[in-house]
Amino acid sequence: MEPLPLPTTLEEVQRLIQALYSQNTPETITAIQEVLQRLQKSDQGWQLAKSLVESPQDNIKFFAALTLIVKLNRESANLSEDAAKELLQNIVQWLLDSMNNGTANFVIKKLCSALVTHFIYFSQLWPKCLRQLVYCLDIGRSVPVEALDEALQTNAVVGNLDSRKMWVAIQFATALVEEVGKTDMNSAKFLQVHDRLVGNTLDVISLLDRGLTRTEEGCSQVSLVCFQAWILYAQRATTENLTTPLKTLVGPAMNCFLIEDLFQETAGLFTDVLQNYSTFFTDAHYADLSSLFDSQWAAQLYNQLREDTNDQDGMSFGLLLLAYGDAKVHDLMTSTDEVSQRLLDRLVGLLAANGYLVGEDNIFVPTLEFWSTFVECVVDSSFSDETGTQSWRPYADQHLKNVVINSWRKIQWPPAETFAEWDSSERVGFGDARKDVADMLQSIFTLNGVTLVSFFVDLFLQSLQTQAWAEVEGSEFCLGALSDCVTENPEYDRELSRIFSSPFFDLLSEAQVPIPLRLRQTGLSLIERYCEYFERHSEYLPHALNLLFAAVGDSVLGGPSARSISTLCSSCRSILTGEAAAFIRHYQTIRSGQVLDSIAEEKIVHAIASIIQAIPQEDVRLAMFEDLYQFIKQDVERAVQLKAQPGILNLADPNFSRGLENWSSPQPVPGPDEIALQIALRALRCLSSMAKGLQDTKDHVVELDAENQQAPTNGRLANTQSDIINLMAGVQSTFGASGEVVETICNIFRAGFSETEPGPFVFPAEVVTQFFVRQPFATPRLGTLLSTACSFVGSLYRGPRMYVPNHLAQLLPWVINTLQTLPEPESDVEISQNGIVLVDRIMGRYPSVVFQLQPPQLLEFFFLFTLKVLNGKEPLPKGAAADFWSGFISLKTEDPALQNTIANAMAHLGPLFARTLMQNIGGNAARSELDKLSDPLKKLVASQARAQAWLEQVLFDEGAFPSAQASHEEKMVFLKKVMALRGGRMTNQVVREFWLACRGSNFTYAS
Repeated sequence: MEPLPLPTTLEEVQRLIQALYSQNTPETITAIQEVLQRLQKSDQGWQLAKSLVESPQDNIKFFAALTLIVKLNRESANLSEDAAKELLQNIVQWLLDSMNNGTANFVIKKLCSALVTHFIYFSQLWPKCLRQLVYCLDIGRSVPVEALDEALQTNAVVGNLDSRKMWVAIQFATALVEEVGKTDMNSAKFLQVHDRLVGNTLDVISLLDRGLTRTEEGCSQVSLVCFQAWILYAQRATTENLTTPLKTLVGPAMNCFLIEDLFQETAGLFTDVLQNYSTFFTDAHYADLSSLFDSQWAAQLYNQLREDTNDQDGMSFGLLLLAYGDAKVHDLMTSTDEVSQRLLDRLVGLLAANGYLVGEDNIFVPTLEFWSTFVECVVDSSFSDETGTQSWRPYADQHLKNVVINSWRKIQWPPAETFAEWDSSERVGFGDARKDVADMLQSIFTLNGVTLVSFFVDLFLQSLQTQAWAEVEGSEFCLGALSDCVTENPEYDRELSRIFSSPFFDLLSEAQVPIPLRLRQTGLSLIERYCEYFERHSEYLPHALNLLFAAVGDSVLGGPSARSISTLCSSCRSILTGEAAAFIRHYQTIRSGQVLDSIAEEKIVHAIASIIQAIPQEDVRLAMFEDLYQFIKQDVERAVQLKAQPGILNLADPNFSRGLENWSSPQPVPGPDEIALQIALRALRCLSSMAKGLQDTKDHVVELDAENQQAPTNGRLANTQSDIINLMAGVQSTFGASGEVVETICNIFRAGFSETEPGPFVFPAEVVTQFFVRQPFATPRLGTLLSTACSFVGSLYRGPRMYVPNHLAQLLPWVINTLQTLPEPESDVEISQNGIVLVDRIMGRYPSVVFQLQPPQLLEFFFLFTLKVLNGKEPLPKGAAADFWSGFISLKTEDPALQNTIANAMAHLGPLFARTLMQNIGGNAARSELDKLSDPLKKLVASQARAQAWLEQVLFDEGAFPSAQASHEEKMVFLKKVMALRGGRMTNQVVREFWLACRGSNFTYAS
């Protein structure tokens, strides 16, 4: 909308103000605000405020007070001392008039803020500002500051104030400390303001001491708020002149607990101070609070809270009790007196309030936080070097036992129909609270390991006998939480055997009676968590695996069960080698009967492959591998066939409906091409899981000087590898547009790179090399391919060296040609970054391969490409380029001819690199890039004799250096420092300082 014209009369201004506070469109309000702000900032602003403050309308008066604040903030430096005194006297009078004529409270508060703003700029004129205002309130008119000499002390005057005047004085005292507190107390500009604020302390004490006993007009409520604001300020100011007098108000404030209308404000005050400034209270204060908590009054509030945590007073009392507990946790822990023990009993009892977690019981989580702190305190004391009998420990242990029992009861799942009524936040909160309990139990385990495990085993067996399913699940959950703590110890194994030798497996398989789904979920998870136990006690392993396989087909339990199967089989692989064929048959049965969840199937394949890997006889191992591999091969062949012959699609056949997993109604059923792709992807992911499962878990010695075996000596293994390679090539050829196909194939290759012993996925290096170099630029996920090639090069370096240069010589031109095909280095960040990293890895170990590259123009392109990347904005390829130059600059080789070639290259490229580097350090780089860019600078200075000349040439070339901010002297100082440091660590700091100088002061916190 068009800008509004400036009003020319007071009436027009008032209409605009009323319109501002009326219902209008956002655009209209913005336009009005712009006009009114222009008026406030104008020379007529003072007169405008004076005229508007006399209006009977509250909104207009409020705007007048706001205008006063704006003018003081903008123009206080232009006011003379006399003008400032006159303004002060006027504002006080306007405040008194507004108070007397029934003006709304929000206007009174804003006028108090205007007075505080005046104090901030002119505190020297009325250092005793509160006493001045109280005096004016008492006599009913505004007087000059000099008249204060005739006034009585504040403690004598406040008794004369009625409740309305008292309320105004307290509002001013609150605004005073809050607004002054927002200024920097360490700044010379405001130092005296803060000193003078503290000088009003005794007047504040007199005012609040009276105000805390005045219940009319809300004086007591605002007194508590004011007291809290001054305590908050005292915490920052840390001056005894302030804190000591304030402490005298704790007693009167504590008396407000017993006044029903003041309880909320009082509890909020004490809770806040206990949580954030607990040292403010003295031992006597804490003793008084302890007595209060032990009273009948406290017992009533405590019972209210236990009955209903939504009771506002009860909840406030509970949070107050917890804040006290946190503040005195160490004293409570070591105290054995009856009062302390009763208080701890109550804190334990807060874990047993009525209602389910989070949705109905709001006090459990904060109470759990207290007890977690208590446990940490006990642990620290128990394992410290303190001497003594720790007579308090039995008391603490008993409380913790009760904490465990109450927590165990609280984390039990509600009935399904109750849980279904909860909203998402309540469900998430319930799950988070269970995790918090698990964390606390792990801490308690440090104190009572076997005892705690035995305790939950007993609860589990008792609950199992009575078929109390929620209690059984709770016990399983708590035992699962302790799995990371339980060690290989006969004591723990005996306790766990009590569970796994019980009707536990029959229970989970629903052999006797139906049980809740969540109990089965937690039970299956418990098996996975204690997989190392099953490795030591293989007699229970078949039951566990049978149970898990039985649950694989369940839509809810399938995923977790398959994960547990994978974990268990991987951990116990050496025990299960004789069952490999049975596992494969079991997998075949499941596949033929239903379409498994794809992730569950991948986990099962991984589990079987783990067992196959542990078979010691190579022929048996290969035979088992081939049996499992055939399922994947058949899926791939079916996908390729469907792609070529869409008419064979039959969605009633599970072999085809496997491709529908990502489809859901009411979406249209995907066509044959999409189904074929999904079948192929599932097969490839299963193949990747096989590759990971076959990874050796043992370390083997590698003979680096041995001749590299270019192909497996076992012909059967060679045929298997060839078949896998052809399968992957066929999938990529058929579904080449799919980036996921390429990425999954890369994952399969990676699984073999880490292996040192022959295996189906440890392909000959020549085969892998040829796979990479045949990939055109149009291949999707080419950046992932380059990253995988980096991993391949790393695996070559870990193996025999004989044929490494040959493979690198084939990879290098493919990489650089790929980079050369990019329209711009930043058009594909992943390709640029991984391409540079790959060449860097080759340069670092085999520089001869790089400098023998044909045609030579490729190498020249690459060097210039990295410089272009360094001048770019993308951090990842830029970091890779910086690393490359760091390595190249300091590259050393034993071959004199090659070293001479490197030196010649550096002589040619050095000035170009120095130019690029200094353009970055001279202001073009982001702050976060400076440390990375400092590395090649340090290498340049430390290893290149001509470094100073190259840097100097760029620094003082106005056409090359990007910044006009840095002076000639600053550049000279930078160069001298860098050269003197010779690559030392302080170079990074010098670079940062110079970069700031080049950016200018406005960029101190720039990126």
